Amino acid sequence: MKKKVGSLPVVNAGKPRAKRMSPEARHEQILNAGISAFAERGLANATHADIAERIGVSIPTIFHYFPSIENLQQAVLQAIHRYFVDEMITARLKTEGPAYERIENLLLTFQEQIDRNSEYVTIWLEWSGFTRGLIWQLYLEFYKEAVAGLRKMLLQGRVDNSVSSTINASDAARVIMGMAHTIAHMRFAGSSKRTVENTVHSLVMSYLAPDR
Repeated sequence: MKKKVGSLPVVNAGKPRAKRMSPEARHEQILNAGISAFAERGLANATHADIAERIGVSIPTIFHYFPSIENLQQAVLQAIHRYFVDEMITARLKTEGPAYERIENLLLTFQEQIDRNSEYVTIWLEWSGFTRGLIWQLYLEFYKEAVAGLRKMLLQGRVDNSVSSTINASDAARVIMGMAHTIAHMRFAGSSKRTVENTVHSLVMSYLAPDR
């Protein structure tokens, strides 16, 4: 709407109002903005104001859906937990093929996330470095479920002889989690995808593959 001052039209100033959304859609929008904010600024640094600015809503709107930054941290970390466990580990428990090949595929798919879904990997890497408080407790929950899924895959391999008979499934599951950290560190430090692929293949074949 325009008002006239003398003979000159003046456009009303101010921010445009945020697009109306259902509560469910707004919640998801804030959650996604939270993922971007935490990836960019860090789990301990992003604020309600950062997220409000990203999506063009008022700060009280963010507080309405997430009354504390801890609430938002928990929601973001649970989303990342579910993505990595459900979409990457659990999904491969239901597929066919030698266990060592499924695990190599899992690790290489994780590498692809660094290019396609880097915010999740960035947050996951920082998340794993916490050693106290709520963030650490949430990571332990993720870690235990991820290790349990990997152990189950390895035990499948013990049954069909598609992993080495000498490995301990629990220990190997933790080693695989360590491989994910190695992959992230290599890529963020500048290693090429081909270098990472060769490293993963060598580790899987020497450690997990059955004796030939």
